Amino acid sequence: MKNLLSTLLILSISFAGFSQKTDYKIKMKIDGIKESPCYLINYFGQQRYYKDTAQFNNDGLVIFEGKEHHQGGIYGVYTDGKLLFEIVINGEKLIDLETDTNDYVGNMKIKTSKENQVFFDHLKLISGKQKASQPLRAKLANKETSEKEKKKINDELTAVGEEINTYRLNVVKENPNLFVSVIFKTMKEPKAPEFSEIENDSLKRLMKYEYIKNHFFDDVDFSDARINYTPLYHNKIDKYFKSIVYPMPDSIIKEVDMIVNKAKANDEIFKYTVHHLLSYYEKSKIMGMDGVFAHIGLNYYTQDLAYWADSVQIEKVQDKARKIFPLMIGKQAINLTLLDTSAKNWVNLTKDVKADYTVLVFWDPDCGHCKKELPKLAHYIDSIKTNVDVKVYSVSSNHNSEWKKFIVDNNLDFINVAVPKVVYKDQQKATELILSGKTDLKSLNYNTTYDIYTTPQVYLLDKTKKIIAKKLDTDLLKTVISKEEARKNKI
Repeated sequence: MKNLLSTLLILSISFAGFSQKTDYKIKMKIDGIKESPCYLINYFGQQRYYKDTAQFNNDGLVIFEGKEHHQGGIYGVYTDGKLLFEIVINGEKLIDLETDTNDYVGNMKIKTSKENQVFFDHLKLISGKQKASQPLRAKLANKETSEKEKKKINDELTAVGEEINTYRLNVVKENPNLFVSVIFKTMKEPKAPEFSEIENDSLKRLMKYEYIKNHFFDDVDFSDARINYTPLYHNKIDKYFKSIVYPMPDSIIKEVDMIVNKAKANDEIFKYTVHHLLSYYEKSKIMGMDGVFAHIGLNYYTQDLAYWADSVQIEKVQDKARKIFPLMIGKQAINLTLLDTSAKNWVNLTKDVKADYTVLVFWDPDCGHCKKELPKLAHYIDSIKTNVDVKVYSVSSNHNSEWKKFIVDNNLDFINVAVPKVVYKDQQKATELILSGKTDLKSLNYNTTYDIYTTPQVYLLDKTKKIIAKKLDTDLLKTVISKEEARKNKI
């Protein structure tokens, strides 16, 4: 009995050790590669990271294995400084593939892996369609091809696209439990009805646009973290905000709220969505998009929601967002009251400057770019002021002789104001000016109030002092005023 128990104990230890040895194995044999390091690279949104490493042997065999399965997603096989191909990982205990360096995808044989069998069948189909379409695309690009022929070619190419879409839909229908089906559904884009009952072409285009926008994310499962470990979710939101959403801050903010609320279905999807959109609109050079950044920062990059960031990061974003928020396009410009060149008059931006347009410019005479831009601005204003009711409220940091000389030398026929020199020398005097009602702290600290970190900074305000545009140079100011005048005349 004692011997039997000992035997059973040994067997149980042996079997336990065997079962714990590995929970997954990825085996790839690639003819033409020998004794080389191989890396698995995973996606996180648009970024790619090294996830695992192994070594090709002399026969071109490489094996990745471990106890803990990799997160489901699309992974790249990378060696010798290049990406060879991609595979699907989704909890399968064994993935066994074989190919060669002549054609990694075309010669791929799937020994074990349902996910990758379907995935590579699709890649091979796409590759074949692309090769077959090359003569058509070449003919389409030929200048000698007639418009009639081009239309025919475009119809043929559209038919190829429809064939591929039908193929993917069939895969989804036949393999509802595969991650590949999730991939294909995420890739899917809505096709608008023809709206043949509508005769007006402009209205028909609008209806099609609205349909596509409203149904763009119908097949995206925001609760499935795996889509974040492919490039597909990133590409989806990227296309939506770059090509579908109307490029105005108010419209974008509305759509941001819609997407972020959907993304709350999964922590990882929420994290990527907020982080990506925050970064994208922070870096944007398009006027007014900093307002989108401010909205995201104030509403979603918070202590309660941004679980991935520490308090220092969150406060940094929040602080920047708070500065930008009151300076968004459409907001009422923050009032300033500063001293003019006579050193006698305190000019109030809101009450004293009456015009259809007010150009609010921040500059300094020792700024190299200002020395070039301010005379150019003055020349433009002089050229339009007989036809356009416009004034310039020109703000500088120091009420000194250098400032006055630049104004005279360059004929800056503006409302020129600055912070009195005494404010910098005597804090008590600054307090007296504020308490007497001549100015206020926001005016004396206008650099902070208007977040002026470089000069010149140019805003365009309407008759009620609402911000029409900002971060302008003279050429862009011309364009904006011309468009505003055209819009007013059309009304």
